[in-house]
Amino acid sequence: MALPKLKLIFTLFFLQALLTSTTSIQAAPANSYLFIEYIRAEFINTMTPQAPPPTNGKFNVFWDSDNLSPSRVSSIKNQHSNVKVALSLGGDSVNSGSAYLKPSSIDPWVSNAVSSLTSIIQ
Repeated sequence: MALPKLKLIFTLFFLQALLTSTTSIQAAPANSYLFIEYIRAEFINTMTPQAPPPTNGKFNVFWDSDNLSPSRVSSIKNQHSNVKVALSLGGDSVNSGSAYLKPSSIDPWVSNAVSSLTSIIQ
């Protein structure tokens, strides 16, 4: 059975928080009357944004990690209980170039993904 083309991009969404690339997460508005979804960051299964070969589940950070870190996310969530954070998976390209995964074995990819994403998120 052939595995489908799958490029793994984890996109971090902030619900109820409007962020721009130059705004720190601490400055994000959090209003209980708002329900806004903005893409803020991506985990990409590649080494650079020029669509190189996948890294077999070893994800890398492609965002301003000084302003968007696990501690900053925790801080804003502690200050504003209505802020929601979610991760999603999808896509098959980087900068219009194919960057999908066709692993020969799922187990090493899953192990690498769990390890790399855990170290980024914690």
